[in-house]
Amino acid sequence: MAVIVAAALLTVLSVYFLICIAGSSQETIVEIVIAKAWQNRFAKIELQEKCSDYIRHNEKYHTYSKKKLEKKKKADEKQIASYAEKEEFYLSGKGIGITDLLPLVGYRFCMAVGLDVDSDMLRGLILSCEQSGYMELERGQETNGKKNSMLYSYYIFSSVVSFLYVGVMLGSFTFLLMQLSGKEMRISLMTGIAVAAAMAVIGYLPLDSLKNKAAKRKEEIDRELPNMISKLALLLLSGMNISKAIEQAAVSGEGLIYREFVTVVKESSQSISLEGALTRMQGRCSNKYIDKLVTIVSKSFSSGNENLADDLKNLNDECWLEKKHSARRMADKVQTKLFIPTMIMFVGVLVVIIIPVMSGFNLGI
Repeated sequence: MAVIVAAALLTVLSVYFLICIAGSSQETIVEIVIAKAWQNRFAKIELQEKCSDYIRHNEKYHTYSKKKLEKKKKADEKQIASYAEKEEFYLSGKGIGITDLLPLVGYRFCMAVGLDVDSDMLRGLILSCEQSGYMELERGQETNGKKNSMLYSYYIFSSVVSFLYVGVMLGSFTFLLMQLSGKEMRISLMTGIAVAAAMAVIGYLPLDSLKNKAAKRKEEIDRELPNMISKLALLLLSGMNISKAIEQAAVSGEGLIYREFVTVVKESSQSISLEGALTRMQGRCSNKYIDKLVTIVSKSFSSGNENLADDLKNLNDECWLEKKHSARRMADKVQTKLFIPTMIMFVGVLVVIIIPVMSGFNLGI
């Protein structure tokens, strides 16, 4: 009976999968190709950032020998070139593989349940895309009339659904194959479930990576922003204008917020105004004090820089006060997490002390 059910399930899932591929629109396939190109570009960018980080770290602490460092750099450069080649392959439109079409099932699911940009399920993912730091996914960037962040979030979510779907297919096939080969029911069922779970995990990894990247950026920005605002306030109080102050503060550190302000300086020196460059940075960075900073600077342009230094000084005080509260909350969380290990150690110490004492009493008796 179980074999019949598995065979029927596999047949139905396979037929529907073929229907999804055959009935897909050209627009959907184009969106998948673009998203695949972005995925390889983002992987290339992440690896380039990792290379820069460990090279800079090695210059300070000499964790790698010269030979080992060169070997690691060559391996990473080879992988970076591979990502760049795949990105170019997808963007050139030379072809697409059958495995690249797996997300089509997820796209069909999104259409069936009516998932759009206003749905709670996708809204958080779209924000993670915009705040991931990838320039292609910035708020307002569009491709073929659609926001890039929405295109990529649809692709990521559809991939999760599709890998889960294909995992059920492969799990059913594995179960059926093992049953026909004479394996026990329990072993066949566990193996089929393991195959389905593995596919689901593989599909979820890009989604998890994107959310983690956005979360790490937010933590780093929250940690570094008070120092940046302090420098801006100090430079403005010394009589420097806002454009020059941002330019000077941007090159005074090496963290993420400094790189973001360097990007603001580059964009404002080209075809974008300082206000527009700050607004773009606001979309990439999730922080309420950056929102307030952009509002203060924008207001200063209309009021002729009146009270700009004082407003930034007040924002600096507020930002540092929040950082102190955040550090206190973090310390409370650490203390709570350490409570259980501390109690376990305390019980262990009591056992080590009490058992010899009780043994001594017994000997005395």
